[in-house]
Amino acid sequence: MLSPKVYLKSCAIVVLLCIFSCASNKQVIAESPETISTSQILFLNYVLVKNDQDEKSITLINKINTEGILKGKPENIQNPEVEDLEYSILDKDFNELEKGALKNPLKKTVEFVNDFGNFEKRVLDLDSVQFNIRLQLPAKAKYIVITELTNTESIQHITTKIE
Repeated sequence: MLSPKVYLKSCAIVVLLCIFSCASNKQVIAESPETISTSQILFLNYVLVKNDQDEKSITLINKINTEGILKGKPENIQNPEVEDLEYSILDKDFNELEKGALKNPLKKTVEFVNDFGNFEKRVLDLDSVQFNIRLQLPAKAKYIVITELTNTESIQHITTKIE
């Protein structure tokens, strides 16, 4: 039989071994401030309004610029069509860094169950809508330009300065 002192010391050693075996074995690497990149995410919130003559205007509601990396890829359509919106990320000299596109926010597709219990889809043509764009900002980005695609000449609606 073990003496109480030996028993307590043995238990303490077992507990310490359990604690150390559960500890993380990740290496901590110290980075100097110069090597840490400041990745920026930009959230832009706009309102798009269509008047009686089908003229559209876009107004910035707010913008939120924060450090971080986007999780997942932002929704971006590959083949924009007439009435879709295109956005361009520009540098300080208005050179294009990146381009993306959004489906026409004024056209909303809704699904519902009709009187017969069947699913139906309808496209609603809205007069105004809020929409947002979220971006992983390139380092030299200074402006975002939103353009509406038309049959003839595209219409540039708004230029937003990135602070």
